[in-house]
Amino acid sequence: MKLLLDEMLPATIAEQLRTPGEDVSAVAEHRELRGLPDPRLFERARTDAHAVVTYNRDDFLGLDRRCRDEGRGHHGIVILNPRRFPQGPTSVGPLVTALEALLAAGPPYASFVHWLP
Repeated sequence: MKLLLDEMLPATIAEQLRTPGEDVSAVAEHRELRGLPDPRLFERARTDAHAVVTYNRDDFLGLDRRCRDEGRGHHGIVILNPRRFPQGPTSVGPLVTALEALLAAGPPYASFVHWLP
């Protein structure tokens, strides 16, 4: 499974998750992705076969619904709970650990939406 970390996530998380065989990148690492509206970022992730990791639940659930209504698939959406993983440096370690477990398990099903525990 490949992951694309949404803009509100620091590149250090992607750096820590990248090991041999793991394709993880962050919007912060790619100038052309910074500031893209969510629909365009989601399409880019679909094109590149990445699951999107985001705090932006409402927008990405809407994009998932639209894909399903149109009979199109995607490579996954991982939704972060800001209470469990508040933005900031104290959450980096726990978030890396939780995403490592998800990467090890693999995608739960096609076009998945996963609430990271």
